[in-house]
Amino acid sequence: MKFLQIQQAIEKASGKVAVRGWVFRERGSNKMKFIVLRDSTNIIQCILKKENFEAQWKKIDSLKIESSIEIEGTIKQDKRAPTGFEIQVSKINILQIAEDYPINKDLNEELLGDRRHLWLRSRKMTAILKIRSTIFGAIHEYFRSKEFYEYQSPIFQSVQCEGGSTLFNVDYFGKKGVFLAQTWQLFAEPAIFSLEKIYTIAPSFRAEESKTSRHLTEYWHAEMEVAWANFKDIQDYGEELIKHIVKKVLEKNKPELEILERDVKKLEPTINKKFPRMTYDEALKILKEKCKIKIPWGTCEQLRKIN
Repeated sequence: MKFLQIQQAIEKASGKVAVRGWVFRERGSNKMKFIVLRDSTNIIQCILKKENFEAQWKKIDSLKIESSIEIEGTIKQDKRAPTGFEIQVSKINILQIAEDYPINKDLNEELLGDRRHLWLRSRKMTAILKIRSTIFGAIHEYFRSKEFYEYQSPIFQSVQCEGGSTLFNVDYFGKKGVFLAQTWQLFAEPAIFSLEKIYTIAPSFRAEESKTSRHLTEYWHAEMEVAWANFKDIQDYGEELIKHIVKKVLEKNKPELEILERDVKKLEPTINKKFPRMTYDEALKILKEKCKIKIPWGTCEQLRKIN
């Protein structure tokens, strides 16, 4: 039989199916085995009865989390199953029996970070990666629909843009004064006079020794530069881009948002409402009147402390 992805099998809902993947969970007795199988699309419960697998039962009974298998069987709806469907297995091909999986419910975030290569297989991390992929695709889609050209800068640069204290020095064949890119900006500005409308999605590096959510040593930038644009044009591009990204995520990733327990209703106004816009003076007035924070005009350092 042709292998289906698990989500395709669920959408088929009945009849014979063949799926393959990795053991997500397993439990059972000496008569029956319940295996929750996962692939990149979803999970599904699979039921194996010992009477149908006498010759293979010893191996089936030794299956552990992350073992890889191929199965054939009959899919049917069952509300008790994790995703509402289960497969009554008629054939199993065990490709590999895994070692003991070093991730369990007792692990904390620090230990999960040390096992990140394995934690990527979790439903939560898989959901995040799918949403991330949608976001990157939406950025490309938006800018190309507006006739922007994709343009890259080097990762090794001899210039600084965001301050010398956050530069990562690189030993570039013994040459000094070479750094990991802080931004695309200084290499992008000359290209405006060639291509007029350009954008990039690229990694950036800041040597900021902090574990807070506002300090990232490595992250990805989406940046744009436009000739003949005024400040309102730039604001319009920014608003349209965010709306397009959120729209695509809501179209493609509602199952992933459910796994992450995110309320999609909080995202929907982003698409339907205009973004509020205010001047710098208006922002300072709101801080003073509503937040009781007085910021001298033009001061940045105090704003950083607030953040």
